[in-house]
Amino acid sequence: MRTTAVLLFTLIPTLAAAQGFEGAVADLQYQKYDSGSFELDSVEGHLDAAWSFGGPFGAQVGLTLGKEIDSSDDIDLQQYNGLAAHLTMDATDSLRLGVMALIDNKTPDVAFYAAEALYLAGPLRVEGRIGDSLDSDDYNLLEARGAWTFGSALSARAGYHYTDFGAEGSYRVLSLGAGYRINDGMEVYADLGRHKTDAGIDGTSKGEVINLGVRFGLGGDSDRLFSFQPLN
Repeated sequence: MRTTAVLLFTLIPTLAAAQGFEGAVADLQYQKYDSGSFELDSVEGHLDAAWSFGGPFGAQVGLTLGKEIDSSDDIDLQQYNGLAAHLTMDATDSLRLGVMALIDNKTPDVAFYAAEALYLAGPLRVEGRIGDSLDSDDYNLLEARGAWTFGSALSARAGYHYTDFGAEGSYRVLSLGAGYRINDGMEVYADLGRHKTDAGIDGTSKGEVINLGVRFGLGGDSDRLFSFQPLN
């Protein structure tokens, strides 16, 4: 998977020149998860690229690479990855609809699909999806994220994520944050989330999730790409 990432980065200039290329974006992120009694630090990299087939239809591919780097407990730190594929349709100039399929090795028993939508209008950007498992009855996903840009640089961010694993529990997080666009191709951001984790028979915990990130536009219209980050 790391070889795939290197190849994709190498091919970005070629992809940007290809007919039908719409945009590409890279997102690098540090995340700290705190349950009150347990802390876990990780870093993630996300690479997405999208193409138009002509007319309203297109496709997007997203690759995620992650690494747990520190923990308050003596556990084996994991390296993980995920791959998402989207088919998209522009219903209007402001509204993009999509269907997505995803697989990752952090939850190896779950591969899932989702219906999604992205709305862009002036300073407002709203994205959401509803998902279900391809191979299990015990998995559901609900997610919504939004941002409002003030002027040309500063933005306010908000998000809600809920994953239900059936008898194994659930995970939900509500976050607020801010972003700052340094130039046309680079934005830094910070999100503070409050999570509730239900671990089934192991009980329920609450705590914080902190995300610090930087987003790079790699050509084209990167604002029109879906920004799903599957392993958060």
